[in-house]
Amino acid sequence: MQKKKLFKGFTIIELLVVLAVIGVFAGIAYPNISNWITDRNVKKEVYETVTFIKERKAEVTSGKYGMTQLALKPNLEVYTMSPEDFFNTYQSISSNSSLKSNKQCDQGTRQTNLNRNTSLETLKLSVSNNDSNVHVYPNAAHNPVGTFLCITKDGTIKYNRLRKTEKDPSTNQNVDMFVFCSKSRKKPRSGVTFCCSRI
Repeated sequence: MQKKKLFKGFTIIELLVVLAVIGVFAGIAYPNISNWITDRNVKKEVYETVTFIKERKAEVTSGKYGMTQLALKPNLEVYTMSPEDFFNTYQSISSNSSLKSNKQCDQGTRQTNLNRNTSLETLKLSVSNNDSNVHVYPNAAHNPVGTFLCITKDGTIKYNRLRKTEKDPSTNQNVDMFVFCSKSRKKPRSGVTFCCSRI
């Protein structure tokens, strides 16, 4: 007697069930994976900006510059002042200049010896960088137009213009804020802030 050969395989119904299960899992997982990728892209640009600020701070701390002003706008600008000029401008406070007496770092009346240093402007944010995944705020479409940081060794110089601030929950003090939000979302979903990061 000849034995019949048995062929093992899947029926069409079994295949359809498997495909349906995969479809359900994909439908549930895709938004989470998409959100994770979006969040990662935003945070990557935040980390790059924080690293850039730390590099500028290290230059001031090492004595290369007396002061550096960062204009965090979509078109980022860097202004530097030599240690000698910084001393002459800010340490000699006998002048009636409010910049000297109040120890302020302004944009509209930027000091003569605080010069733009384009060689340090290696970081490009969203408007000037089509590869960027984020929008930034403040920017030219808002008031204020940017966040301005004045970096000195002792941190005594403050920026003297309107800027966006927020309370830091750990210190309960107002701090300057610069926000990165994903270009892929018009606005965050209710109760969800994954698309935006602040520095």
